[in-house]
Amino acid sequence: MTELASLLAVAVALTLVIAAVAKLREPDRTAQDFAALGLPYPRVLARGVPALELAVAIALIVVPGWGAVAAFGLFVLFTALLISLIRSGQPIACSCFGAVSDEPVSWVEVARNVVLLGASAAVVPIDHLERPSFAAIVAFSALAVIAAVGVQLVAFKRDVGVLWSTQLSGEAPAS
Repeated sequence: MTELASLLAVAVALTLVIAAVAKLREPDRTAQDFAALGLPYPRVLARGVPALELAVAIALIVVPGWGAVAAFGLFVLFTALLISLIRSGQPIACSCFGAVSDEPVSWVEVARNVVLLGASAAVVPIDHLERPSFAAIVAFSALAVIAAVGVQLVAFKRDVGVLWSTQLSGEAPAS
């Protein structure tokens, strides 16, 4: 279990590094996006959030359990913000990974964060990283595929409006 958790720690750390670097590459755009999100002090946050993401990524590698607690807390805050934006109905871009996408916030980002919350939670019990075995790599790969399929199903539902349109025999028509 420690080997799988080690892989999850590295994956979450890499995700945070990618998000931080994307924001730091375009600080003005990040500040504009944070202002559009209604966050206070967008210029300060445009530097502070990526710095925090980088610090948490480093903690995930150096002290994985504590880093995972910090990552979990960060993802809870990010997810709460995403849900409040979705509920507001405002078509605002996520800015989660900098200027990568102009798509408005949707349940896809929430689903992605739920995956990251789960990965962070799985890392909490470990106090050091271990070199993964082949079995841990296979398990990690399977979990990654399952998570990606789940997030893509949410994206498909967002884009198409339904997961499938075929009516099964005896099934009531969709309304």
